[in-house]
Amino acid sequence: MMKKLLKSALIVAAMTGLSACAMPFDVSRDASITNISPVIATPTQDWSIVEVRIDVPRSLTVSEANSIRPFADIVWREDPMGDRYEQVEALMTEALAPVLRPRDAASTPVIVSLEVMQFHALTERARYTTGGAHEIVFMLTVADARTGRVLSGPRPVDLTFRAAGGQAALAEEAQGITQRVRVTERLQAWARAEFPMPAADLIAVAQAQN
Repeated sequence: MMKKLLKSALIVAAMTGLSACAMPFDVSRDASITNISPVIATPTQDWSIVEVRIDVPRSLTVSEANSIRPFADIVWREDPMGDRYEQVEALMTEALAPVLRPRDAASTPVIVSLEVMQFHALTERARYTTGGAHEIVFMLTVADARTGRVLSGPRPVDLTFRAAGGQAALAEEAQGITQRVRVTERLQAWARAEFPMPAADLIAVAQAQN
């Protein structure tokens, strides 16, 4: 009788484990790319961003395993095999540069620093089967560029959002919508929400583009 009970318990435990593995991306955070709430409580209208620093610490772990969800801080596959730290830094810099830039009317020059804590895109296996989540987490600090005084932060920012998989991923890629594109959109949406441009600057940018 004792052996039967033990066997039943082991079966239940195994089924529970399999169920958990089948749903590794239960994203309870914001699933929308553009619906983002700022984390900075102080007004940013008088800030002119003169520098953006992206730090991807070498202490973060990297995985090249083609599993559904590798246990690592950095998972990135849309660049050739190489230095993933440098690749993540370059991607984030390129994404944020067009949005986080100096403002003519602002009087306080600031340096925006992002320290990456997690940058977890999909592996090939997850991309073409289950899908999952793009997990982008970093610490945000804003400092006066003249004095070094911290004006905001360090504050955690979690931009995790859902990532397509299977047929949905193939349909996106057919339209040129890669993981890089989605991550870039997410970062830029956050930057616009966190550091909104004054109306006069928005008008000037629109006129320049036309």
